[in-house]
Amino acid sequence: MNTLQSAFWPAVVAKRPGKGHIDAAMGLLAMVATIVSSTLDIMPMSDVTGGAANTGNHASDESSEARSQFLDREKVASFYLAQPWYYPSDTQLTRNDGTDIKLKQMGWDGDMLMPPIDGGVRYIDWFGPAGFMIDFLHNKAVARLGKGAHGRKLSNPVIETVETEGTLKGEQAPNKLKLTDVFNRFEFTHGQNMLLFGGVLRFAGLSPRIRPYAGFGAGFAIPHVEVWFKDEKLANRTNEYQYAGPAASGIAGVELRVGRMSYYLEYKLSWASLAGSLTGDESWKNFNMPGDLLRQFLRWWNGEKPVYGNFSTTLIAHQAVGGIGYRITPTPVVAP
Repeated sequence: MNTLQSAFWPAVVAKRPGKGHIDAAMGLLAMVATIVSSTLDIMPMSDVTGGAANTGNHASDESSEARSQFLDREKVASFYLAQPWYYPSDTQLTRNDGTDIKLKQMGWDGDMLMPPIDGGVRYIDWFGPAGFMIDFLHNKAVARLGKGAHGRKLSNPVIETVETEGTLKGEQAPNKLKLTDVFNRFEFTHGQNMLLFGGVLRFAGLSPRIRPYAGFGAGFAIPHVEVWFKDEKLANRTNEYQYAGPAASGIAGVELRVGRMSYYLEYKLSWASLAGSLTGDESWKNFNMPGDLLRQFLRWWNGEKPVYGNFSTTLIAHQAVGGIGYRITPTPVVAP
């Protein structure tokens, strides 16, 4: 995965400390500039629904028929695959054994094709050129401990050494620390999940069947936290879904319509601020998400502190997305 990242996104792998947030901000700024400049060219969707005035011109009728793939009022559901490339991020780790340490600029890797496959599902309700979007995104994020998702063996494993600040088990932390000296596993592989709500704009067509679009969403992160510490008992392992903090994304892409089918390619910039708990509660199955979140809510309601401590980090990723959708809204019947 590191070789793949180096080839296609070298800036992410060899990122200098302190630059991640700046580049993320520049990415969002560029996206906003694209939206603003393209807004001037937004085409009213009502002109392409088949309800446009009849000019009596046969060529115009054929063009209108082709453009009617996009309706003024329509609902579209889709699913997609997504490959993330993460920026390094500082991770703060606090435990009840005297550990209060900052692990600086930890690298994170995606593992798209390892089940569950990275991607998401999306629903957009369109009102002309603007739409309301619900987007559920599932990624993986794996710390560099020489293993892939779920402990998978890698052909070219990387064990990362990071700079530190603070204390480790009551002692001054070393200036540099190999991550495998602390963790057996540190990953979000049943999901660095995000549930997002937002808006989308689509613009003047590149052809009768093709529309570029851009949007923004905000919501919350629900990662599956998997933290195992080196040489510690099984009861200390955390394996559960948690509400961990706010999340957001910006998207820009192009959509192709063929009948009621939708195909799209997209760039996504994702951001999630995670504050997780080290609880020791084991949860291995995806369907345990409701139970995990309920236990988390009850701990919060009862004022219980995490048994083994907590951690925090920020995950920012560039993502390449490809998706397939279906227009739920039927094609309107045009009166003769």
